[in-house]
Amino acid sequence: MGPKLDWLQQRLDLDNEEVSRMIQRFPTILESSLEEKLEPTLNWIQTRLSLPDDDLSKIMQKMPHLFSCSVEDNLAPKLDWLQKRLKLGDDAVSNMIQQYPPILGCSISDKLGPTLDWIQQHLSLCDFELSIVVQRLPALFGYSINTNLEPTLEFYIEALDDKEEASILLTQHPVLLAVSLDKRLKPRLKDAKDKGLAIDAACMQRMGKYSNKQWAKSIEFQTRKKDA
Repeated sequence: MGPKLDWLQQRLDLDNEEVSRMIQRFPTILESSLEEKLEPTLNWIQTRLSLPDDDLSKIMQKMPHLFSCSVEDNLAPKLDWLQKRLKLGDDAVSNMIQQYPPILGCSISDKLGPTLDWIQQHLSLCDFELSIVVQRLPALFGYSINTNLEPTLEFYIEALDDKEEASILLTQHPVLLAVSLDKRLKPRLKDAKDKGLAIDAACMQRMGKYSNKQWAKSIEFQTRKKDA
């Protein structure tokens, strides 16, 4: 095990605590062959995604179970499918993975495909628009359709009372799909309605993007503006 851990530390530039954390998260690393599994997998990921050493290290620390994935049967087909589905160049797909490494652990049939299909259908997007939305927020792949995306979309539709306007808003600002309903959106919508403010796309943007301090100042400003 000694030479294997020494190689891992050196190859990924890890300190003792970091390599220990990797092993705790994925102990099977210790059972993998250095020559037949660990080294070829790292080399393939780094080459395929054109990653500098530090970015490769970040991804592997977040996703050490990638060492167990087959390049031929899993990783390569997945990236090829993603590039074809979203019409991505090599740099674009690399950027997406660096932003959200768990994509590499997602199933095409159970997660990637259904998520893309749902977003495209419910936001009425063409292929180009879908690609732009997902490139802006690759973390969308981490959200549940039933418990996150669908209820959040319904919130915007009901708040704006216009499905098309809600779709346009979310297409232009995908990050609004990642905002918590219960902790942010619903309480802030109540704030705005209590103050008699117009619930339009601009208000919804502020509602989703502003910090608590910014939101409080915005509510105060918009109220004074309305009453002036």
